[in-house]
Amino acid sequence: LVFIASLNMEERDIFDIFGDEFENHSTKKKRRMEDVEEQIITDNESRARDLLNQLEKAVAEIEDDEAEEPEIVESEIVEISNEISVREEPKNDENINFGKTFREIPRVQILSLPAVGCTHQVAVPPNHTYVPPERRISQDALKFPFPLDGFQQEAIACVEDGQSVLVSAHTSSGKTVVALYAISLAFRERQRVVYTSPIKALSNQKYRELCQKFLDVGLLTGDVTINPSGNCLVMTTEILRSMLYRGSELLREVGWVIFDEIHYMRDKERGVVWEESIILLPDNVRYIFLSATIPNASQFAEWITFLHKQNCHVISTEFRPVPLQHYIYPAGGDGIYLVLNKDDEFMENCFHRAMKTIDKGTSLTSADMRGRKGGVVQTGSALHKLIRLIMEKNLSPVIVFSFSRKECEVQAMEISSLDLTDSREKFLIQDIFHNAIALLSEEDRKLPQIESLLPILRNGIGIHHSGLLPIIKEVIEILFSEGLIKALFATETFSMGLNMPAKTVLFTAVRKFDGKVHRWLSSGEYIQMSGRAGRRGLDLRGVVILMLESSIGADVAKNIIKQIH
Repeated sequence: LVFIASLNMEERDIFDIFGDEFENHSTKKKRRMEDVEEQIITDNESRARDLLNQLEKAVAEIEDDEAEEPEIVESEIVEISNEISVREEPKNDENINFGKTFREIPRVQILSLPAVGCTHQVAVPPNHTYVPPERRISQDALKFPFPLDGFQQEAIACVEDGQSVLVSAHTSSGKTVVALYAISLAFRERQRVVYTSPIKALSNQKYRELCQKFLDVGLLTGDVTINPSGNCLVMTTEILRSMLYRGSELLREVGWVIFDEIHYMRDKERGVVWEESIILLPDNVRYIFLSATIPNASQFAEWITFLHKQNCHVISTEFRPVPLQHYIYPAGGDGIYLVLNKDDEFMENCFHRAMKTIDKGTSLTSADMRGRKGGVVQTGSALHKLIRLIMEKNLSPVIVFSFSRKECEVQAMEISSLDLTDSREKFLIQDIFHNAIALLSEEDRKLPQIESLLPILRNGIGIHHSGLLPIIKEVIEILFSEGLIKALFATETFSMGLNMPAKTVLFTAVRKFDGKVHRWLSSGEYIQMSGRAGRRGLDLRGVVILMLESSIGADVAKNIIKQIH
């Protein structure tokens, strides 16, 4: 239009032929644009009003919920079947008020069941009615040639009823009986069963044990694969997680999964492996959890019930078949002092006498340090004296726990001059050793680890840690289980479920490096390792000995003993 206005009269006449059409087109276009803008504004206002109305309605509902007087529910014990009790969590005044909906979400219930010789609880899914299992043992699954303890009977009744169970008991108390029954039951029902363990050594041992009792047993570890399609598969927990990641077809037929040493789940580095495996397993699988005594067993059962919508029993006992006696061997001393008797009573007088001896004695590690620096190791060192004393008192076999591979090897060499076996035992040790290494190549037989081990093995002294060749570890485990090794120097992994108890357990130190800092042993670590003392059916008592250095103060030593107590 500006362009047309700038033209002269004659030039404008050229555009007169368009006349009204040009004007009408511009006007219509302008009006259409105005209509569109008006419609957009109207739609936005309508949408805004709707959102505002919804917001006001939601605020009003929240205000109504907050205005209501919350219903107060007192904690109570509800009797079920005259003897079963249900425990409800008490209300907390500081809980956030989420309104009616969240307030009414049902929670997992914990029922306390009557039991003899143990405690028995069960976690039940919300809105489920619990029916106690019949207290019977099937005639078809598995019979045992010995009377079962109370906790074993309770656990087997749950397994027979097809319900998951966590068994929490001391080391060497007989938890494996429950696992054996579950395996036999799975075979009877034509189901596959998976047995998991935290370490390869335990997997290897369980495979050997199960092969003697059942047919069609397989082994899956990072080193060995045997019969991977067997109906009973023994594997490390990492292998199970890997199979779950891949969606393995083998797991579709699994009816039971047995987690041995489930308390290993608290490990900061590897605990996530157990968590992921349990989460990824399907809801139709039933579980056997075998554990040392743990404080929050019922919380763990609640978690299992929440995840898989099934009952999970918790059966725990403090009963120890072979009572333990705890001694102190002071640096420079000439004997051991009883500080905790078999009734768990602290012996104050003996403790003070032992500490006085430490003050007068020499450092426990003086000879050790000379040996580590390449000097001559003194046969009069504290460890040498103590091992000799253990043999004289007929307290062998002994497991000597150290907290590094180097410590194991150095301490074993320190007592290598002791001869702990007779001629017949030496012949058996040599025969078993040579039969095992015959499977190796000529080059492997000349490895320093193999050549240096036989001389101390012939004297009844063994070493066990993760740095050994798998075949050497297996030979040492066989020799120890046959009673041919009298003194075994091992790291704490040896206490992880291996069914190899000894009469005596010896701690050469009470401090360890956990990867970050040097710290005192925790009560859980001490209980796990000391539980290897005392062989059921062979020993009336187990002996645990702590070697204490002169550098340790009386207060620190007492705190360690009190923590154990």
